[in-house]
Formats: sequence, structure tokens, C-alpha cells
Amino acid sequence: MKKHNLIFSLILATGMLSPLASQAQPAVENSDASALGTSPRWLTTKVYIEGAPDVDVKEKYPGVVGISMWDPERNRYEFFYTDTGQSKYEHGGGGYFMVTGDRKTHILVPEKGPYRSIVRRLETLNNREFTYSREVPRDMVATNENVRIYVVHAPYKGPIKTTPTQ
Repeated sequence: MKKHNLIFSLILATGMLSPLASQAQPAVENSDASALGTSPRWLTTKVYIEGAPDVDVKEKYPGVVGISMWDPERNRYEFFYTDTGQSKYEHGGGGYFMVTGDRKTHILVPEKGPYRSIVRRLETLNNREFTYSREVPRDMVATNENVRIYVVHAPYKGPIKTTPTQ
């Protein structure tokens, strides 16, 4: 019950804080939360900084790179390391998610770890690609200026096996 209250409060706060003008903007093309369920696993294929889509900077942002599992039926997610398949759950890599009604925002609510929620802008979401963007410190160094990174995923069919914690 406590988790449902948190999710409801988050939804309410998001609606109250978003400007009314954003409600009139068109939704992200092909954005459908159920598209996350079209592949049991997604792999980060590229990370780039706004304005430089041809430069892959995955090595500078390892915290956003991995294999992810999404369950749209239960609104649950979990992240895994690409080299071992080990879960990132204990460090904020698992919990609940939602896509806002305007299909522009993807919100993660981790069950464990240092973060309460993570808000990401949906760029593309369909059965072939899942791309989000968010502002983070450049190179993930807290004292650096913020940049907008774009994190691109494709369905993963590789050999690494992942098992959900929850």
C-alpha cells in the first residue's frame, strides 16, 4: 500500500508541475508503454550527448548501460550488467515505472538504492527501439556541468541470461 501511495503521489506531482502548454504538444511518435513488453530484454546500444548523435560515449556513462527487463503488465523494471547478467536491483536498478499519459515522460521509482525517482524524456518507444534522454553531469562527474544524454536501446537476443529479482 505504501508503494501505491508513493506512485500516486508521484503521478499527481508530475501532473501539477508540468506546464499546461505541454499538454497541447503532440505525443512522441510510436510511443506506447506496451512496446516495452515486445522484447523481454533490451540492450543499451548507444549513448550520445545532445548535438553529437554520431559520437558514442557509452564508456563515459557506464551507469546507464546494460540489459533491461520491462514488465508493462506489472509496471516493473530491472537492470542488469552486460558482461555478467548480474542484477543492479540492490543499487536502484529495479522497481516500478510509468509512462505519463502524454507519452513524453518515463518515470522510474526504484525500490532500493540512493534515488527516489528518475524522470526521463521519451524520445522513441516502439518494438524496435527504446530511446530516452535526461540531464546528468558531464561524464557523470558531480561537479561538471549538466548535459542531456540520449540512451538508445534495441531488443536483446544475445547469450547473457538474466533472471528478475522480483
